[in-house]
Amino acid sequence: MLSSALADQNDSDKGKEVVGKIKASLYLGSDSALEKWAEKYAPVEKEVTGRLRGIKQMRFQHYSYENWLTPLKPSEEILLSFESRGRSDDGGLRLDLEFWQHRRKIMQMNPVLHADKPLLILGPRWRGCSLIIAIELID
Repeated sequence: MLSSALADQNDSDKGKEVVGKIKASLYLGSDSALEKWAEKYAPVEKEVTGRLRGIKQMRFQHYSYENWLTPLKPSEEILLSFESRGRSDDGGLRLDLEFWQHRRKIMQMNPVLHADKPLLILGPRWRGCSLIIAIELID
């Protein structure tokens, strides 16, 4: 399953400068047949599947897609939290990034995102699948 969200500038923090747009995508990878709840999700594009299968830890038989916000909101199971720390000297976007599962912070990092170079994170098991999170700078 791939799930994707794009933050809407209309909902951005008032008083904060817009420094870029990011896209957060959620993939669920599994080597077994997808469970009944995942049947409504669309297949992942071949380009993305090829990129994921090129990484040993993210190589699975099945992937599918859905909007990040739709299946998880309002979810208390998983949450991706981020805040901009501005642009880097080389044009990247610096972030404070946190991943939460069941109200417990399981990851915190400070990546610098660059266009056309998504940050891929292998997350925990969830609903019988492995979570793969892709975060990329699109503007």
